[in-house]
Amino acid sequence: MTARLSRWRTPQPALPAVVVLLVSALGLALRVEHALTFDGPTRGSDYDVYLQGVRWMGAHWRPFDFDPSLPSGARYQPPLWFAAAAAVWKLTGSERAIAALSIAGWCLRQGLLARLLRSIGPEGAWAAVAALSLHAVLPLSVLLDGKVNPEGPHAALFTLALFGLWRMEREADEPAGISARAAALFGLGAGLALLTKASSAVLMLTAAAALVVRAGWSARAEGLRATWRRLLRPAAVAALAWALVVAGWCGPNLARRGHPFPHDWDQEFPAPRSVHDTPVLYRRPLGWALPFELTYLRSPVIRSPTEPRANFWSPLVAGTWADAYNRGFCRLAGGPTTARVWGGDEGWFSLGPAWSVTHRCLRVYVALVRVGLLLTLASVLALLDTARRSLRTRGRDGSLVLPLAVALLVLFLMAFAVVYPLDDSAVVNPRYLLSAATPLCACLGLALARLRSVHRGLGRTAVGLCLGSIALVAGLLCFERFGR
Repeated sequence: MTARLSRWRTPQPALPAVVVLLVSALGLALRVEHALTFDGPTRGSDYDVYLQGVRWMGAHWRPFDFDPSLPSGARYQPPLWFAAAAAVWKLTGSERAIAALSIAGWCLRQGLLARLLRSIGPEGAWAAVAALSLHAVLPLSVLLDGKVNPEGPHAALFTLALFGLWRMEREADEPAGISARAAALFGLGAGLALLTKASSAVLMLTAAAALVVRAGWSARAEGLRATWRRLLRPAAVAALAWALVVAGWCGPNLARRGHPFPHDWDQEFPAPRSVHDTPVLYRRPLGWALPFELTYLRSPVIRSPTEPRANFWSPLVAGTWADAYNRGFCRLAGGPTTARVWGGDEGWFSLGPAWSVTHRCLRVYVALVRVGLLLTLASVLALLDTARRSLRTRGRDGSLVLPLAVALLVLFLMAFAVVYPLDDSAVVNPRYLLSAATPLCACLGLALARLRSVHRGLGRTAVGLCLGSIALVAGLLCFERFGR
């Protein structure tokens, strides 16, 4: 394991490093350009809701605690991003400047992903290029990282904590075990992530699940005393650090609301009895959970919350690669298609013909989703392979925490959609899974490098196909932003 970590300092081949720098510069430029040009109040992904929270925070500097003067989309939110955004707003006087937090968050995520992928060594350089390139031009990430909302900064803190957990996973194989410093830093990062968005609770669940597996291996091989020293004692340090960070927000919530991070739908808008009395399989039928709904391959922009029929997976995949919520990301002219899109003349709510999607944009979206579907499948297979290798080698290869974090994020979102069915059969917003993008890209890079080391010819082909698909995504992304 020491030898593996020492490879972080091994010089990388020059050409792959140059490609990574160029693609990262492209990703940064796309995000900066979007931050400078997005039409905030109209299509800014709840822009006005978040700005009301930022202004309120700038005036009060305390958690919202369901203040009735705030809109329902803000009053239940954790305070950290709003405090940071209010500080930027006070300092610059510009609401648009708040998007710099998201851009800086992506830069941090890209850097952490590069650090993680250096563990595969120079022989996996092009696999790392594929993963970092995908991370740079992922359409959902570019769309969100250029807007004023907490998703980008939250994903950065989530990734920072997950990177710390990955380092702990590596240290667990060292004779000295996990250091108290690494454990404390993970707990601190996980706590800050939770103060930005409640879904970061899955970080502690990930750590707990990985700890149970690791402790079982260690107890059988070394006994309970060694397991306590190398694993359980550092885990206690991490839990204590996390609790100290989140206590000021979760404690009052638990005392007043009966939940450490209550949602507004529980406190202010309880579901009607008709919803609670409806069996779960009626609200969310089996087809909702199966990945066989293909409507979004033909029309990736949603029409309304109930059309097409709700499905969990298809809007997530479509929204990762196209502007499924019709936020104006594509600027190609070419005549409107139909008003029957999200926000069009005849949709669920009407914002006028300016929200219609042009034929050219729709064709670009369709192409992006179809290419993206292949990359999504490759990433899921890579995730499964990364977990399999970790379990087969008892942690000496692969990783358990990266796949676990992604799987738990997905399960968290599925549970949320079942417990809170007030969107009636509606689509699940893909931005809720932005935090899963970095660990998925990491798994893709690790799996491609492993495939190349086991079967050189097949590995080169797989890396080449991934690089070609990612280049096509980058080209389509630039075309929809800057084409005429």
